[in-house]
Amino acid sequence: MTENGDKRRAAAKCERCGTIGIIQIWPDGTLKPLGQPDLCDCPDRTLRVLEDDLDADDEFR
Repeated sequence: MTENGDKRRAAAKCERCGTIGIIQIWPDGTLKPLGQPDLCDCPDRTLRVLEDDLDADDEFR
């Protein structure tokens, strides 16, 4: 969580199917996909945070 309690962005991966996407991490620890209702179609998905605090100018390599 950021110092002021705001949401933060991160890359995350579904441990079940391997789908990777960008999520928001809410102050209460809730993980929500950014810009879509779900990261994947897995019924019992477990998301693993890959990288925190992505900036809009960051490039994936």
